[in-house]
Amino acid sequence: MSSLYKSPGVHIESAGDRYIPLERVETGVTAFLGATARGPRNEPTRLGSFEQYERVFGAGDDFMSHAVRGFFDNGGRTAYILNVAPAGGLDPAPDDFIGQQGTEVRGLQALERIEHVDLLVAPDLMFQYGRSVAFQDPGQVLAVQRAMIEHCEKLHDRFCLLDALPGHDLEQAIDWRRQFDSSHASFYFPWIKVRKGEEVLAPVPPSGHIAGMIARNDKVEGVHRAPANQPLEGLVDVAQRLRRRDRDHAFDHRVNTLVPFAGRGIRIWGARTLSSDPAFVQINVRRLFILVRKSVEKYAQWVVFEPNEPSLWKKMVRSIDVFLGDLWKEGALVGAAQDEAYYVKCDEETNPPEARDAGELICEIGISPVKPAEFIVIRIHQWTRERTDEDKEVAPAAAAAAG
Repeated sequence: MSSLYKSPGVHIESAGDRYIPLERVETGVTAFLGATARGPRNEPTRLGSFEQYERVFGAGDDFMSHAVRGFFDNGGRTAYILNVAPAGGLDPAPDDFIGQQGTEVRGLQALERIEHVDLLVAPDLMFQYGRSVAFQDPGQVLAVQRAMIEHCEKLHDRFCLLDALPGHDLEQAIDWRRQFDSSHASFYFPWIKVRKGEEVLAPVPPSGHIAGMIARNDKVEGVHRAPANQPLEGLVDVAQRLRRRDRDHAFDHRVNTLVPFAGRGIRIWGARTLSSDPAFVQINVRRLFILVRKSVEKYAQWVVFEPNEPSLWKKMVRSIDVFLGDLWKEGALVGAAQDEAYYVKCDEETNPPEARDAGELICEIGISPVKPAEFIVIRIHQWTRERTDEDKEVAPAAAAAAG
């Protein structure tokens, strides 16, 4: 009983409105798919540091360990590790990554229930290629990468970073990349070199390091900032150096390259998805849509079973309008005014009687995402200023004054 009440009787307290503010979800949360030395199998495990990874899963010179270390070194904050290693010490097979066969929830299937994930990488896939008896053919790697993309497209709330195959040169990487067309994935070349103590190790896939950089970029500047022209930490060099015309060739095929710049470190040069759809060729555009979708979906949970009537519609519009307005103020949306950058519509028009009778509440949102400046053109002209009659009169006068 509350100490505020001093006499017997009925005391009515307001439980408050069940209105919940719309808050943006955390981004840059990365799922790592691959076999580890130990640790739980097919159980996504949330980690906040590389030291935790070492304690739970062990660490060595495998690609998974280097990728997780690179993720945290580059500013990553939250990772989910999914150990796909089969029981009995067997080598992992493609379906251990994909998880379609059998009754046990495995691989990508196990990641479906983790709603916080918004980035997906599988650096260990390249470690298994050529080592595991089940990964002797490039088509087996292709099957897993396609499954990763399908996983992201199916859930609509995550984005995958794909690595090139080991030993591929630029032309081979471009040929490999042609097998994908999706706005939920991006492709990176070349591999990177990292150091262990004083020793420079053999090249490793870059996806883990890139995921960490993206997470850092999300925290510092926001999802709307293209994840490119940012330094990567913990790298010694790239496995293959590309000339400018090679980078241009790669960019034409939506292959994002890693380039060393004197005095500026190694940076990602390109922020393109693998999509042929002009509306979603930039990574930041797709990820902004993912952010809006996940944030609104999480917020709207309180609306379920509420009376479907105008006061509820207004509450939804008000919350979503504030959320999108903040994104606009941060520069994520294009428009001189808010009504040019986005709109939110939830009224009698979007919710006709037949929709309400079916138990549907329809809220329509439109956004105009900012796009990166990829081609900076500076025109330099030679300009000669011709003397005017006034100049000719001033010059003799100046000379006379000097005399």
